Amino acid sequence: MSLRTFSIQTLGCKVNQYESEQIAVVLRGRGLVQARAAEADLRIVNSCSVTTEAAAKSRQISRRMVSLPVLGMNNQSQEISNNGGNSRVIVMGCWATSNPDDAANLPGVDAILTHHDDVATRLHQILDEWLGDSSVNQAGNCTYGDIGPGTTRLPLLDQHQHSQQRAFIKIQDGCDAHCTYCIIPRLRPNLWSKPVDDVVEEATRLVACGHKEIILSGIFLSAYGRQTALRRRQTNSDLPLGDLITAICTRVPGLLRLRLSSLEPGDLTDELIAVMRRYPQIVPHFHLPLQSGSDRLLRRMNRQYGQGDFLQMVDRVNQAFDRPALTTDIIVGFPGETDDDFDQTLRVVDRAKFIHVHAFPFSPRPGTAAARWTDDFVPPPIARQRLSILTQSADFHGFSYRRQFLGQMVELLVEQPRDDVSQRHGRCERYFEVHFDSPNVHPGQAVKVRIENVTTDRTEGRIVHVLD
Repeated sequence: MSLRTFSIQTLGCKVNQYESEQIAVVLRGRGLVQARAAEADLRIVNSCSVTTEAAAKSRQISRRMVSLPVLGMNNQSQEISNNGGNSRVIVMGCWATSNPDDAANLPGVDAILTHHDDVATRLHQILDEWLGDSSVNQAGNCTYGDIGPGTTRLPLLDQHQHSQQRAFIKIQDGCDAHCTYCIIPRLRPNLWSKPVDDVVEEATRLVACGHKEIILSGIFLSAYGRQTALRRRQTNSDLPLGDLITAICTRVPGLLRLRLSSLEPGDLTDELIAVMRRYPQIVPHFHLPLQSGSDRLLRRMNRQYGQGDFLQMVDRVNQAFDRPALTTDIIVGFPGETDDDFDQTLRVVDRAKFIHVHAFPFSPRPGTAAARWTDDFVPPPIARQRLSILTQSADFHGFSYRRQFLGQMVELLVEQPRDDVSQRHGRCERYFEVHFDSPNVHPGQAVKVRIENVTTDRTEGRIVHVLD
């Protein structure tokens, strides 16, 4: 069969979203056009394996991509024969890496790409075979040994990211911190950092394509420029992440906002905060994953901080920035979590006043230490009850935070309109969304909005000025 169109189904984190954009660049460079999955000759599933549920969903989506008929532009099903499916199917990403045999043995899956491969080279080899053309292969040869460079050799982005107004740039890959609930160090073990000049070049291209906000992302963002994510083994006193921030803010013309995806207590030093305060592009929003407020559980999770470290970081951020928006991740029902452990988490939430908490019940991931602690598993009804209590607390703090901006101006980047909402919406510097009535603005535009109504689940405003 000939390959003319492609689709990519992305599961999981911001890094996966970025890597899917890189894959799309490769495919467009080989002459393919992006389309809906039902119209695609080539379907790629960029899978996730961070939880058992994510792995199961990755398998489910892969099977659906195999069984979905290919529709032509006139929506007529095309009878195409290839390994029992209706299109070529590639499964890549974390589930393909953690369960390569399961992925490869799915009927109709034509190829898998793991993080232990040189993904760029292998993808071009597959396309050479299927397209019958090796003259376009520009990936080069891999000499990295037993574990390849994963996705680190995929191209820099130079096109507007698909359906995104805020552009992601992956600046770092790999983790060796080995939190006891996390499988990622087994799937992405090699630490890698993108060179500063490459980040600046990519950010410049993306801003020129219309992205006004850049989000720096990575598997362990603060390990940028370092050989390990383990702080006790980091011997130099350099500030690689601060140097990168300086380079982006001083060398990328037209950049309106720069946001960092995730930081921890050992990352937000006084020195790094001083760098961030220097540049107006840095938004006053910080995602600070807590996971638990209990020192006992943090040690059991093998996190690199305690409750006191976390609260000191919160205090430093609040002192350095005007009303910063803090968001976090919390695991509820981690093995051995007692009522007292959970109460300590609630106290940290009340102290930090997070505007949003990504809270989720513990899910045992096979291959991790925590998955073996079955005698300490928290009964699901108790975990659900704690999750409900935590959600109510987080909703209260989010509402209280947004309410203080009533009658004030915020700056939004307009997002794509939602099908089920008549109003337009955008995300402000402090991360929360604001809805407004204005049919005459376009996704990606920057606007000034006065906040006129705040409810528990919605913030509404009126456009005062269109900035571009």
